[in-house]
Amino acid sequence: MTSSGPALRGGKAASAIKHVYSLLSEAFGPQGWWPVTPAGKNSSVYRPGFHGPLSDAAIFEICAGAILTQNTSWKNVQKAMEALAAAGMLSQGNIAACPLPRLAGLVRPSGYYRRKADKLRAFSRRALKEHPEGLKSWFGAAGADELRRELLSYSGVGPETADCMALYGGGKLSFVIDAYTRRIGSRLGLAGPDGLSYDSWKGLFERSLPPDVKMYNEYHALLVKLGKDFCRPRAPFCRACPLAAVCKREKHGN
Repeated sequence: MTSSGPALRGGKAASAIKHVYSLLSEAFGPQGWWPVTPAGKNSSVYRPGFHGPLSDAAIFEICAGAILTQNTSWKNVQKAMEALAAAGMLSQGNIAACPLPRLAGLVRPSGYYRRKADKLRAFSRRALKEHPEGLKSWFGAAGADELRRELLSYSGVGPETADCMALYGGGKLSFVIDAYTRRIGSRLGLAGPDGLSYDSWKGLFERSLPPDVKMYNEYHALLVKLGKDFCRPRAPFCRACPLAAVCKREKHGN
């Protein structure tokens, strides 16, 4: 998982990050993140090429999904979201008013369901109290750094969750770092043997890329697809990987 030597620095790292985006875009095409549930339906859908504007309901669904996806796969989150939608509970007001035992039962497929139900209801209640104007107005009026700082003050919202909410829900320049990004970046030689902190990874990508929300959106989604389908923790499919020609792991077997 670790890189095979010293990390790429400065312009070389920036060039590599831009090149990787081009390779992944060519290989996979638009991903359509973040999936949301259309009115009257119970299942979320991906919309390749769509980048807003979003409704209050869609922004809340993205925030709820960002909380529920902590420490689990999206497949499990989707089951929980479908249960909420089928029960007529996929709204900020309904979740804020929902008894915790019922809410925990609905989000059970996402794992750690009691804790996540508490986080989800706490987020809904505080946001309704402090931002009665609605998520769309709140997210739209705040700057990227300001929004991220406030989201991080919410119980159960860490850096990755806050960045998902800010980028996908708010359309803000806030690059999302997850386990896929760290694993792929390390194998590409973007980090040394000791790795990087969350903020260091985030800063590296944001310094290397143009300030383009659509690119941030697609890049993170593309890295997730690569991590799921090719760059796995064990037995990765290196030979068929779109990044095989530039990956240090493939070249040196680390």
